[in-house]
Amino acid sequence: MRTTCTWSRIAACAGTRRGALIAMVLLGSFGVTPADAQTVTLTQVGTIPGPVEHVRVQGDFAYVSRHTDFAIWDVSDPASPVRQGAVELPEEIWGFRVRGDRAYVGANFFGVAIVDISNPASPQLLSNHKTLGQAKIGAVYENRVVLIDHMEGMVMVDISDEAAPTGAGSFFLDGYARDVVTSGKMAYATDSPTGLYVFDLSRPGEPDPVGILHAPGAPRAIEVQREEGEPSGILAGAGAGQLQIYDATNPAAPMRAATFDTPGRAARVAMSGSHVFVADTQAGVTIVDISTPAAPTAAGTFATDAPARDIAASDTHVFVVVGAGERQEGETEVLILSQSM
Repeated sequence: MRTTCTWSRIAACAGTRRGALIAMVLLGSFGVTPADAQTVTLTQVGTIPGPVEHVRVQGDFAYVSRHTDFAIWDVSDPASPVRQGAVELPEEIWGFRVRGDRAYVGANFFGVAIVDISNPASPQLLSNHKTLGQAKIGAVYENRVVLIDHMEGMVMVDISDEAAPTGAGSFFLDGYARDVVTSGKMAYATDSPTGLYVFDLSRPGEPDPVGILHAPGAPRAIEVQREEGEPSGILAGAGAGQLQIYDATNPAAPMRAATFDTPGRAARVAMSGSHVFVADTQAGVTIVDISTPAAPTAAGTFATDAPARDIAASDTHVFVVVGAGERQEGETEVLILSQSM
């Protein structure tokens, strides 16, 4: 494994003699010291059978989707997951987020779908809001859903009345819209080839970025580090086949803090504390410690028999989708892995 050296971002360098020397000079000169990596060991304890493309986890439940099917599994006993209920949507599911007793599902030309998951045995489709293009994934802030649409860019939907959600503005991203996450009042969106956009959702009116980072090879999938209270501003993304770390603690001047070349081709990421879990395709799961965002450090691996495609993490477990890729035919399943330090 190695990280990519960048003079402009003082990124960590490892894996080569030249890289190590550069890292020593850069990190020492600028006072950036890599923290000792906390190694994580993953052990398989259970399996959710496929077919499945996407997975998210909240509390004792895992949420999975495949094509138009959105299903809920009870994973309170990870060794014996139990399927609960499911709901069928009229269009293919591209991604989703879960908050509380609602799931916000990007369902292609059906737009963003709001699903009531308060009764896991019987999830209910409450409503949807159609967008001009393909709705990919939704995140949420107070009474608004923020979603990515490949024609409109970043779109906001007012869900004050869940039975009749309405458009609340949009911002056209310069390139091909990829992903969006929210943390507190902040939203972070990516597109290709422009990079990262930072939005303050507490500002009234149409969404308008407070900061933009023009960065080639922007990630197709991002997650944000969660901290109690205020947003951390530290993000991890999978782009150009590698792990990318972004520092948006100053929303007006987001920066790419580091890149980390994983042994596979990074496809998706999940974050738990200071660790990033990478769905690293043929290399399985790669774990990276970002206690020092500018100096990410290898913290473990887990080999899988089939390529790792998607990933989610709780405080104690990692859920990884393995098998055929998105919109491909073939066997897939979710491996449930326990974490130990």
